[in-house]
Amino acid sequence: MIHISRYINYLKTSIIYIALGITLILYFYNQVVGIFLASLVFVVYLASFLISLSSKRSLLKIVQKYSTINDKEISNKLDRPLDDIRNTLFSLSKNQKNKKWLIVFLNQRYIFLNESAVESFKQLYHMGYNEKKILEHLQQNTRIKSRAVVKAIELTLVKQNRLKINNE
Repeated sequence: MIHISRYINYLKTSIIYIALGITLILYFYNQVVGIFLASLVFVVYLASFLISLSSKRSLLKIVQKYSTINDKEISNKLDRPLDDIRNTLFSLSKNQKNKKWLIVFLNQRYIFLNESAVESFKQLYHMGYNEKKILEHLQQNTRIKSRAVVKAIELTLVKQNRLKINNE
C-alpha cells in the first residue's frame, strides 16, 4: 500500500531544505534578495504550521462529541486520508498527559476517548472492578467492544500517571 502522506511529508521537508539552500546561495550573491527570500520561506513555513494547528483543533472539536471513536471512523466522517488522521492523532497523543481526553494506540489503530468516557473508566477502576466488569459497564455507554481496549486504556493512563495502580 502506498502511503501518500509519507511522500507528502518527505516532499515538504525536501522543499524546505531546497528553499533554505537557494536562500543561502542567493544571500552570498545578493544579501537583500537572500533576506527577502528567507523571510518569505519563514512566512510560508509559519502558515503551514498554523494550518496544521487549526486542523488539530478542528479534529478535537469534532471527535469530542463521541464517547469513543477510532481513526477509521474519524477519517470517514472528516473525509480525509487515514494516514493524515493517524499522523494527527499520533502528534496529539504525544502531549496528552494533562488533557482530559485520551488517545490509545492498539492493533495498529488509534482510539479516541472523550472526557466522560475517561472519567467513567477511572471511576470503575477505582471501584475495584476487573477488566471484564469494566468492559460490561463501558459497553452500555461507549462503543468499547473488547477487553484488549480496556487493558490498553488502563496501561495508557498508568503510563501517563493519570491512574493510580490498585495494590490488591
